[in-house]
Amino acid sequence: MLDYIIWNAQPEIIEGFRVRWYGLLFAVGFFVSYTFLGKIFKKEGLQQKELDSFTFMTFILLIVGLRLGHCLFYEPDEYLKNPIRILFVWEGGLASHGGAIGLLLSFYLFTRKSTKSFVWIASRAAVVIPFTAACVRLGNLMNSEIYGVATHLPWGFVYLRDAVIFTTPESLADILLQSKLIATNMQEQLHQFLMLNAQVFTKGIPYTELQHSLVQAGFVAQEKIDVLPHILLQAQLLHPSHPTQIYEALVYLSIFGILMWYYFSRSAKQQVISSYLILGIAFIGIFGSRFCIEFIKNNQVAFEQGMQLNMGQWLSIPFILAGVFFIYVYTKQRKTNTIS
Repeated sequence: MLDYIIWNAQPEIIEGFRVRWYGLLFAVGFFVSYTFLGKIFKKEGLQQKELDSFTFMTFILLIVGLRLGHCLFYEPDEYLKNPIRILFVWEGGLASHGGAIGLLLSFYLFTRKSTKSFVWIASRAAVVIPFTAACVRLGNLMNSEIYGVATHLPWGFVYLRDAVIFTTPESLADILLQSKLIATNMQEQLHQFLMLNAQVFTKGIPYTELQHSLVQAGFVAQEKIDVLPHILLQAQLLHPSHPTQIYEALVYLSIFGILMWYYFSRSAKQQVISSYLILGIAFIGIFGSRFCIEFIKNNQVAFEQGMQLNMGQWLSIPFILAGVFFIYVYTKQRKTNTIS
């Protein structure tokens, strides 16, 4: 019976190369969204050059929004003290709410030189954006980041790359010896080895560092080291966590499927397509699910510890309210037969 899932994926596609799963998944998501948006533009009479212009501007403002969102919403003191670090994107740090603001700005700029309205372009983009959002969350999964709190559910993930072991050298030695992973005749050497590194234990020792040290010192053979996570789980020094990246990805894929079905089924039947309904479903679905999932997600920065709602939830509320407003407009239009 499944009790947990050991997750130790490497962020790099090929070890030693800087091409990462996150970047590949983001690119796949953006390309698929671009392809389907192209079909929508073509159906509604827009030219390829308009799609390409819109896509380029959207990509630039999305990246800028993602980066500035993290820097200003989550670590403003750190980045305002040293603004040049905002450009250091390789250090990591992207915020989806900032990306959403970047997207809205790109929609506005596009409508200034287009015959289409802001609501029209925003709704058509909203049909395809959830697919890219799902790919981004799968990229977070490959990076072992942005996951949830501890859980006893059988699909909990043990994120080894991000795990930190909090214990004493004496306790760890006893656990390893009792598990018979290390021979009893090496007891004294093990105690001496761990005590020499006792200072490391005061702040917690990363699992990957512990694993590497035990192999390098010859206490555990490389072919047997895969047993170590299970031993530490039994000793409650490791724990499974909610794979919130997968939860969000599944929600976003569902929203993508619903909106694609709505748009293309009504288009095929030459029925009126409501921009407000699409926006309402997208905003409430994406940001409503984000708001709820945040309750079982680890906080991203220290200042969130004392907050009733974390930063991700506060930033989601305006988008949820906008979604409610769009649904309200749609229902009013439906009553008066003026759907747009």
